[in-house]
Amino acid sequence: MNTSRGQPPKLRYHGSVRLLLLTARPDTEANQRLVAAAGALGVETDIVDAATLTAGAGGRPTLEQGGVDLLVPLPGAVLARVGNWRPDSVLAALEAAVDRGVATPNLPDAIRCGRDHWRTVRALAAAGLPVPETLAGADPESLAGAAERRLGFPVVVKQRRSRMGVGVIRCDARDQLDAVLDTLWRLGDEVIVQRFHDSGGVSVRLLVVGKRVAASARLSAAPGDWRSNAARGGQAVGHPPSPEEERLALAAAHAVGLGQCGVDLLPGDRTVVVEVNPTPGFRHLEAASGVDVARALVEDALGACGA
Repeated sequence: MNTSRGQPPKLRYHGSVRLLLLTARPDTEANQRLVAAAGALGVETDIVDAATLTAGAGGRPTLEQGGVDLLVPLPGAVLARVGNWRPDSVLAALEAAVDRGVATPNLPDAIRCGRDHWRTVRALAAAGLPVPETLAGADPESLAGAAERRLGFPVVVKQRRSRMGVGVIRCDARDQLDAVLDTLWRLGDEVIVQRFHDSGGVSVRLLVVGKRVAASARLSAAPGDWRSNAARGGQAVGHPPSPEEERLALAAAHAVGLGQCGVDLLPGDRTVVVEVNPTPGFRHLEAASGVDVARALVEDALGACGA
């Protein structure tokens, strides 16, 4: 499948269709691209800072900003772009909209799963998908000992809600692992430890939209780094995914319950799924693949409401 061609025909919506875009950073380039894509389709977009909203339950669900209920009138669809570092209470805004019957591609519990590496690994493993062997624990010394016995070195420590390579640390020996786990424990961070999967500094990012892979790219780590992440200076180039890569990406999205997500694969003797991101950035992916990702995301969200 060549993801830079064969895109769906451009559609235009008529009537009073309204898209509600929930985000903690309305002014980012990605969010403005989504607003522009909706406008090109003839769709009005309300873009709001989800951190400023108050959700109401225990009666008719409400979503209030400055005394105004954003669910009156009901939007046709809601698209949540809520990053991992935002508090879980931000998702209450999405829950209020869903409770009122507003369509969305990513339900709140699926987002919670996708932005937690431990929950993601469990969901993927339960679906029979290949993942790195992963450990979690509350006591740093016990966790380090289990990692040394079961995984060997090197290992990768991840904050459970890390993204874009931040909060992801490679440890090559027990003393490094002890120091990292103790420091993160003192900061109150929840972590996992994974067996290091040597992919030669390469990964494949596939964007799942609905029931298809809409775009994909091959990422290579920057010189001196092992994390193949464009946000950390890695290089992204267009990549026609293999049938097996497409199968893994679609199965991973289904296992976590997400309609829109970025799925990261690490190739090697055995390809593994390492991340399922419910709010993927797409600037580097668009540039590498030539796909209008913003339009694909908006059209999928509007399709969920039957617009």
